[in-house]
Amino acid sequence: MSYFLSPKKILFGKNMLRRLGAEIEGRGTKAALITDKNMVKLSNELVEAVKAAGYEVKIWDGAEPEPSTAGAIEAGKLLKEFKPQLVIGFGGGSVLDTAKAAWVLYENDEIAPEEIITVNVKTKLAAQKKARFMTVPTTSGTGSDVTWAIVLADKAEHRKVGFANTEIVPDITLLVPEFTAGMPKALTASTGLDVLGHALDGYTARQQTDFSDGLCLQAMKLAFEWLPKAYADGQDMTAREKMQNAATIAGLGFGNSNTSLCHALAHTLGATFSIPHGRSVGLALPYSLEYISTNPPIEGAPDPVERLATSARFAGIKAGSDKEAVKQLIQKLRDLSKQTGEPSSLKEAGVTEQQMNDNIDTLVALASKDINMYSSPCECKDDKLRQLFLDMWQGK
Repeated sequence: MSYFLSPKKILFGKNMLRRLGAEIEGRGTKAALITDKNMVKLSNELVEAVKAAGYEVKIWDGAEPEPSTAGAIEAGKLLKEFKPQLVIGFGGGSVLDTAKAAWVLYENDEIAPEEIITVNVKTKLAAQKKARFMTVPTTSGTGSDVTWAIVLADKAEHRKVGFANTEIVPDITLLVPEFTAGMPKALTASTGLDVLGHALDGYTARQQTDFSDGLCLQAMKLAFEWLPKAYADGQDMTAREKMQNAATIAGLGFGNSNTSLCHALAHTLGATFSIPHGRSVGLALPYSLEYISTNPPIEGAPDPVERLATSARFAGIKAGSDKEAVKQLIQKLRDLSKQTGEPSSLKEAGVTEQQMNDNIDTLVALASKDINMYSSPCECKDDKLRQLFLDMWQGK
């Protein structure tokens, strides 16, 4: 990529809600909060802070665990009826992607709602003319709070569709570590592994740049250090803050390079077996790294072995050779998954042999067409892709 994108402002650290009024006062009178039915119960502090800044607040809490085009359309209807000057996404990555898509529909009347997934990097969007967009993540993993991409489930075709446009970048990202303190251990683990997937995918993607590299490395280092602590004690606010920072830093990193093979596999697993995204990424990551470190890179792509060895050493791994460093990095990921109670194979994740046999052709077909596959530094298709999925099921 030849440009770097980020929100206009990222507010981070403890007690950030106290700063919010100064950022939004005098910029409107109506605000719409898009969230889900779980997070709406925790939104009172945020809603009160927005009201104190002079806004009437309307809440839509219909976001789904796997964000769909239908959900985005419904949220978009609320925005068009209410006509807010501020749109807020409050929740995990699914909520934030729903809010992004709804905001795009609100800003762009010429886009038919059912055509939201046809938006791409070349689509001319008239964003930010009706409302500013603010993201408030409540998990530490997706990076959706700072990226210019959206992933929605197309339920009719049983697939996930990712699309991007430079106008989708939020105006403000508000990081409040206290909002993540209530995450269950399993969600802490899976979203934390998602951070590592973003960082390592972004660092090895064909579109990596000098600007994205440092962000990806720092996010990886933070996640390795602080995820075990956040998992062990959810009320450790330093660990929560560090993991929230890691997630957003990783979002800035991969948002300005790309995600790669790991995410092509993970999107396919999520769409086919309804495995949550973070868990899918955690499952796919060691296998995808083994693949790119043992297959020849595409001409012009960064050398995966060299890049992963650099990642390993930045994470504190001491090894004599690059190949040994990569081997230890992959083992470090597997050890972390085990430490945080995450499955290391599709079999452990509950996918039966019959389900695998019935869906293997679908897995290969969907992953082959996933947009992230085009960012992979190594070609992965046909029999090699099929074997990769089988290895993931068996735990090889």
